[in-house]
Amino acid sequence: MRRLLVPGEQVIVDTRQHGSVLALPAAVGVLVVGVAAYAAGWLSRGRLEALAPWLPQGLGPWLALVPAGLAAWALLTYPLRRLAAWTSLRYVLTSRRVLRRQRGLRRSDRELPLAMVRDVAVHQSVAQSLARSGTITLTTGQAASLRLDDVPDVRSFRQLVLDAIDQLPPDRGFAGSYDGGLPGPRDGAEFSDAPLPREPRD
Repeated sequence: MRRLLVPGEQVIVDTRQHGSVLALPAAVGVLVVGVAAYAAGWLSRGRLEALAPWLPQGLGPWLALVPAGLAAWALLTYPLRRLAAWTSLRYVLTSRRVLRRQRGLRRSDRELPLAMVRDVAVHQSVAQSLARSGTITLTTGQAASLRLDDVPDVRSFRQLVLDAIDQLPPDRGFAGSYDGGLPGPRDGAEFSDAPLPREPRD
C-alpha cells in the first residue's frame, strides 16, 4: 500500500469487513463437518450393509469416503470461499481518498478522491446495529459513487471520512486538482460583484 501513496498522503484506516460476515459460513462449516463425521462413522461400522445385505462385505470403510468427499466439496464451495473473499478485501482511508481493494485470484481496485465526496450515508440493518457495523455509501452528487459493505465500527469510520474531508486544503483537492478535478481559478484572478454589461438589442 505504501508504494501506492502519493507524496504527502497518509493512511488513516486500513481495515477489512466486520467479522460478523463470517458467522453464517462458520456455522455452515461446523454443520457440514459434523454431519459428514456422523455419516462416515455410521457407514464404517457396517450399518448400511445390515440394511442392504446384497451389498458386498467390507464395503463400509470405502463408502465412508463418500461423505468425507462431499464435505470437502461443500467446505470449498461456501465457507472457505467466503473466508478467502473476506481476507482479500480491504477498505483503506487515506488523507486524500477512499479505496476498496480486492486481492486474490481476481483483483480490482476502486477509489474515490475525498475532494469529490459530497455525501457520506450510513445504512444499518438490525443485525449490523448490534455488531456496530454497516454500509457506507460515498456519493459525488453525480453518477460516481463508492459503496463499502459491512464496515466495522461504521459510525467512527464515517466520522474519520468527514474529518479527512475537512482537513483537505481549501484550494486543492486530490493530486493538485480543484474541487474534485475541476479546473480551479487562475492565480491572481479576482471576481467582481459588478453587474455585467447589457447586451445590445435589435
